[in-house]
Amino acid sequence: MLASHFRTPAARSLLSSAPSKSPRLPKLVLAGLSIAAVSLVTGAPQPAAAQQGFGSLFSYNQPAKKPAARKKRAPAASQAAPAEASKPANETKGTVYAVVSLPDQHITVYDATGRIAQSRISSGKAGKRTPTGVFSVIGKKRFHRSNLYSGAPMPWMQRITWSGIALHAGVIPGYPASHGCIRLPNAFAPKLYSLTDMGARIIVSPGDVKPETITHTILPTPKMQLAPTAAQQAAAPEKAAVELASSDASDAAKATAAAGEPDLTPGGEASQQPALLNPIAYAVALKKQAETERLAADATSKAALEIAQKTGAEARAATEAVSDAEAALKRAEEKLAAASQEDRANAPETTASTGAATVPDPELVADVDKAREALDQTRTFDAQKSQAAFEAVEVYKRADEAAKAAAERVAEAERRRKQVSVFVSKKEGKIFVRQDWKAVWEAPVTIRDPERPLGTHIYTAVDVETDGSKVHWTAISMPPENAKATPARRGSKGAMAEASAPSASLTPETATGALDRIEMPEGARELIGELLWTGGSLIVSDHPRSYEMGEYTDFIVLTR
Repeated sequence: MLASHFRTPAARSLLSSAPSKSPRLPKLVLAGLSIAAVSLVTGAPQPAAAQQGFGSLFSYNQPAKKPAARKKRAPAASQAAPAEASKPANETKGTVYAVVSLPDQHITVYDATGRIAQSRISSGKAGKRTPTGVFSVIGKKRFHRSNLYSGAPMPWMQRITWSGIALHAGVIPGYPASHGCIRLPNAFAPKLYSLTDMGARIIVSPGDVKPETITHTILPTPKMQLAPTAAQQAAAPEKAAVELASSDASDAAKATAAAGEPDLTPGGEASQQPALLNPIAYAVALKKQAETERLAADATSKAALEIAQKTGAEARAATEAVSDAEAALKRAEEKLAAASQEDRANAPETTASTGAATVPDPELVADVDKAREALDQTRTFDAQKSQAAFEAVEVYKRADEAAKAAAERVAEAERRRKQVSVFVSKKEGKIFVRQDWKAVWEAPVTIRDPERPLGTHIYTAVDVETDGSKVHWTAISMPPENAKATPARRGSKGAMAEASAPSASLTPETATGALDRIEMPEGARELIGELLWTGGSLIVSDHPRSYEMGEYTDFIVLTR
């Protein structure tokens, strides 16, 4: 293909003028000059693979250009995924998670059955090394451009930190070459994208690690519960509540069916028998109850607000009436006083000399009396309306608080439908529980022999028996950064010397040994059991929570 670009006379002339036999000119520079010459002469856009290869050679991020329309073609050999069968997303079982091995430059995807896919990667180069630790998918986008590196394309992007680390399709040269992201082959990136959901666990390891089946008494089991009684008895009068209850009942039936539980909806075969619900199905029923309560609370709050607004308007009108009555009384009194003064001025001298009082106008006196009586009545009415308005406002406040509490119960029930994550940090001396990327609970935890390292271990509930009697756990133990094998070196006589082994005092615990040293606080296993189902996880580490954690992340633990 490249030879066809040199058929034009201009291209041959330009290339012939280059010092082709100079021993001091590296072959790589000659190749670059040749490509540049072809681009200048022909002006034709290079194939995508060539553009990406040239970009990775000099600068990974080239200014973004709109690609010319062309037919789709198979990815170049350097971008093809290894010839390994992978399961479609709809054929996976239980939890799907991935392990990235930086030294081996590959990623392996697992579900409850074991390994389901594997591919080569390209991680961060020197100075931009990909961090190791425990992450999860916190964002997905079919096509994304980098906010940090000149809008570099990041197709099939799956973000694992808010600081810019993600998995995405890119050039795979066979060695670390990215700015910290984990590049995937073009053929594999969409497969991984379809296999993972938001929150899927991504483990980036300084060595090749594999999940192992584990059982331990400290690992919690799910708490199966009866459906909330109020959810079965509550009947909302509003049509919207009836429709919502119907739709949520359908959701609950689907969730319980997926978990192998009897159908609790009216008309179901087992509707007459109380059934135990797994934590996810229970959360669906709990949300149904909370939604019904929220609708009723919202209706009550709305009605109370309307009453408070109406009584408030009446109280304001009564207050204005008092002002009007006071003004009317003042006018009547002023009129009476003016008339009395005029009468005294016009009175005969004999009346003035004898000191006899003038008789006020009876009609004006009656007007003053009526005005004073009206004022008393308006003041009484105003006091009544003010008290009614105050009480109406208090009723509305209580109704509004009840509506907010009902909304919080809906949010809590929705949160309980997501997978639960637990983190035990020896550094912080605490156990933390998060669900739906929100903090749920934390408490002090005791680690026996605290001077010895625990290591970092990830325990995942990959599958659960439908009756909740057994949880299938796997454990992945991260190799510590300081326990890498020291490269072999030559002895004084040319013989290969043995690589030094890591110190026994620095060797972390096994996955089982780490659990043996943890003393859970009272109530921890029960709380976790109320939330635990397939996808739940427990992380144990010497390290603290990472600064990368935020409002919309699961636990992030950096081991380097």
